[in-house]
Amino acid sequence: MSNFLEFLEKLAQHCGVKFETKKFKREDEYELAANILNEINKFLYQKKATLPPEYISEFHKYWKENHEKVMLPKVNPNGECSAVAEVLEGIYESNTIKVQLDTLDLTKEEIANVRFFTAIQDFNIDVHARSNPFEFYKRHPDCLNPEKVKDNDLLVDELLNFLGAQSQRDKRKPWMVNSARLLVEKYGSSAFNICDVHNGDVVEIVRALTAEERYGFSTKKAHMFLRDMADLRVWEYKRNIEKLDVMSDKNTMRVALRTGILQFRISLLASFLDVFCYQYSLVDRLNREAWRKVWEEWNKIPNNCRPPTPASMDYLIFRLGKIACRPNKRFCPPEKKVAEKKLESLIPQDRLIFKDDRYCIFSEVCQLDRKILNAPNSISIEGRTGWKSGKTNEGGGGGISS
Repeated sequence: MSNFLEFLEKLAQHCGVKFETKKFKREDEYELAANILNEINKFLYQKKATLPPEYISEFHKYWKENHEKVMLPKVNPNGECSAVAEVLEGIYESNTIKVQLDTLDLTKEEIANVRFFTAIQDFNIDVHARSNPFEFYKRHPDCLNPEKVKDNDLLVDELLNFLGAQSQRDKRKPWMVNSARLLVEKYGSSAFNICDVHNGDVVEIVRALTAEERYGFSTKKAHMFLRDMADLRVWEYKRNIEKLDVMSDKNTMRVALRTGILQFRISLLASFLDVFCYQYSLVDRLNREAWRKVWEEWNKIPNNCRPPTPASMDYLIFRLGKIACRPNKRFCPPEKKVAEKKLESLIPQDRLIFKDDRYCIFSEVCQLDRKILNAPNSISIEGRTGWKSGKTNEGGGGGISS
């Protein structure tokens, strides 16, 4: 029996009907395959004239309305958040862990401005892995001065070249200019003033930064910026500290899935099925919720050493996903231990993600059947490879192109 007939047999079983594979041989199978694939293609990717204009296919409409019910997400279904919190307590009780940024001898105002502008650009580039942006500021202060940046594209280009942000300049440059104007118009030309203007309210600050796409702050980037301002002791928050979340990315998502603090009915769908990234948005939101739940459970431990915000866990979780819990390489039983030379080459904070036995700190929390789970990918809505460019009609063909 061919793989295709086996696939149909499984579908039939899920539908509670019997599928007689013996009836289909050679040409009969190919005709069946053609008809089945045609129906799948029409449902998933073709836009019928009767569909409302906002949808690209019948599946798109169904997926938008029902993706959460289909995936059936659960945060902390069996107390996994408490188990993760216990592990973290064992680390934080004797270690101070925070984001690694060398701010040199800059003032709080200068640190805020540097991090404000570099946080906007922090996607598909690793700002922390490149030369120190605070050192760059000392040599090129105008490139991170809101008054100067708002009217000077050349200064923007100079910063983006330093960051290695070569892609999507059409988005990055307006972000810099518009966010500089935001600082000038609302915050006295200084990112340092943002916290005081919003009375130290985490929710209000995030809302202000993400209010318009032209400023360049996604929710993730806003939370990252606020976390750094807390870890670097530039700002002190007064309200809604618990809403400052672990940043949701493929690394923190992957650790959440494998530890089981976030679970779904099935393994996550590939991005080609996640039309318009509804699954991705769901995972993004619930991943932050799951890590916040870990932080809340952590507080139930007597005399605990819980950090001041959920986001303060981010550095350790992110680095764990980056080093110890990668998509195809995991340092946990029955996988290999991290090599001693590799361990010695890590900075002290990164060594904390491994136990004395050289396995990942969560190796006893993650169940075997969850250790291969992976985070979702996102296909852009806009752009040449985005979902909007993937529209096709009942004539077939078309779809997303590179």
